[in-house]
Amino acid sequence: MAKQLLLTVASSFRLTGLGLLVTPQEDNTQSLSKFDLHTKLEVNLVFPDGHQEAATASIEEMSRQTGADDAPAYYDEHVLLLESDLIREVPIGTEIWWAGQAYDPYALLR
Repeated sequence: MAKQLLLTVASSFRLTGLGLLVTPQEDNTQSLSKFDLHTKLEVNLVFPDGHQEAATASIEEMSRQTGADDAPAYYDEHVLLLESDLIREVPIGTEIWWAGQAYDPYALLR
């Protein structure tokens, strides 16, 4: 399988006990929607300085607010949850490449 660019990072947030949530830049928003939610993927991160790291990630969904606080509107966006405690930070502009489907022993239980 050829590697495929999943997204370029727009932002990242550490979720204590879960991992690192990364959101795509606007031009990458559709690349994750082809996967089912909670699909586990093997990914390669290519940092802006050229350094690379491998990790496991899952496809998740996040709701975002648009519009004014007095008349909020919301939309759902697919994001990646990196399941690695070794990766502390993912800077803006980092590319995340799909390296294949990860083995999920609990997939049959869902």
